[in-house]
Amino acid sequence: MAIEIDSLFILIGKTVIYGALALLILAVLGSLLIAYSFKTERFIFPNFMLFSITVLETIVKAIFRLVGVDDSIVDDVGIALKNKISIRKFRETPVNKRLIFLPQCLRAVDCPSKLSPDGMKCINCGHCEVGHAIKSAESIGYKVFIVPGSSFIKRLVRKHKPNAILGVGCITEIKAGLEMCEKLNLFGVGLVLDRAGCVSTTLNWDNFYEFIEFDDPNPNYL
Repeated sequence: MAIEIDSLFILIGKTVIYGALALLILAVLGSLLIAYSFKTERFIFPNFMLFSITVLETIVKAIFRLVGVDDSIVDDVGIALKNKISIRKFRETPVNKRLIFLPQCLRAVDCPSKLSPDGMKCINCGHCEVGHAIKSAESIGYKVFIVPGSSFIKRLVRKHKPNAILGVGCITEIKAGLEMCEKLNLFGVGLVLDRAGCVSTTLNWDNFYEFIEFDDPNPNYL
């Protein structure tokens, strides 16, 4: 009986070791593909990369740090990959079934807008670019909201029942937003802020206008 128990423990130990080794090998391969994609903007074995970025994210980022490379590359490639997967379906969705979420940190420091149940209500005062962006997007047919947090996004999604979402935010917010879209079966794409923070953040507005005005299924800035 003791021998059988010892054999069982040995088997479990070997299984754990081999499993850990297999995950490490997969993470290394995923890291190489992510680094290649970041450098060339080409996606090879996208499903495997997506697995590496989501399931093996902690190990992959540790590998990047170990070799002295900024692990934010993993997030950048992950967002670009998810955008590429969703963009065609996003473009095929009628514009009136798409929502745009802008972060409140894009507003001017002296913004006079007030908070409402639908987020911050822009009055297009001209102190920042947000008012013009909203006006341009709404003229095309989008519904646009300036939101102070994820709870507003979830509430507005329940209220307006979109089929597709364009989100603007920092890397962390975009990652969380795209994951939310996947759970809700929405076609989500994200534009990352050029400079993140709590106030006075910046966005490449040319990219934003190009994105909303042209339904190219393969834009070169995603």
